[in-house]
Amino acid sequence: MNRQLSEKTHFSDEDVEKLKKAILKLFDNDESSARPSGSMEVIKVIWWTHTDKVVSSAKVHRCLKVNHDGTYMLTSIVGVKTEELDGQ
Repeated sequence: MNRQLSEKTHFSDEDVEKLKKAILKLFDNDESSARPSGSMEVIKVIWWTHTDKVVSSAKVHRCLKVNHDGTYMLTSIVGVKTEELDGQ
């Protein structure tokens, strides 16, 4: 979500909360012949919110390091609030 553009499109904080909930349920009831039930899941969503200043998206993306075993390290950034949302 881009705060400046959301003012023009009227994308609200309420819309953000709806989007977070939808992402967490992305694969619920989404089976097919190529993707059996339970084969895909959202385990965790990392959500960043700029709190007081704009920080480059590259800097935000670099603050998350994901290992091959699924563990990860998240580095905090001044001016960015981080939420870790657990999937189903």
